Amino acid sequence: TQRFATWREMAPALALTLGVGLLVAFVKPSSMAPAAPLLLAWLAAPAVVDWLSRPKRQRPITLTTEQQLRLRRVARHTWLFYERFVGPEDHWLPPDHFQEAPRQQIAHRTSPTNIGFLLLSTVAARDLGYVGVPDLATRLGSTIDAIEALEHSRGHLLNWYDTRTLAPLAPRYISTVDSGNLAACL
Repeated sequence: TQRFATWREMAPALALTLGVGLLVAFVKPSSMAPAAPLLLAWLAAPAVVDWLSRPKRQRPITLTTEQQLRLRRVARHTWLFYERFVGPEDHWLPPDHFQEAPRQQIAHRTSPTNIGFLLLSTVAARDLGYVGVPDLATRLGSTIDAIEALEHSRGHLLNWYDTRTLAPLAPRYISTVDSGNLAACL
């Protein structure tokens, strides 16, 4: 990585700071006290820039076999939700949730956050070997087709849709949080 600036490149700024300080000291010495904090900050700027531009030292994270297996189980369990509940009957859009008790019930509504997590999980499922490339292409293509079929407002997805009919749900609004979650997942 390259540093932001070298001391040689910062020399003109340092000289200018010293020059301004000397000018203030000779022209209006009474202004030196109020000007001193600003001049000192200006003088310290190259050191601060140098310190901030240093690359971070990061230790590689190594997981134990038990941690790796636990993460794999969580990933597989998460993917099973999408594998079980995302399909043609819901236009390849994810449900908001599945309620197990007191009776099994699926919420046939979705949001941009849910859609983003589905897309991200689908790619992760491919990376982890849970789906092959043809299944990945079918799933992503079908979900993108459904997204394009949804009603938009000025290019934005609304916050809630019925996954069976693709109709927007009331109240109709755009959520910046959900839109941001979708953008982050993409």
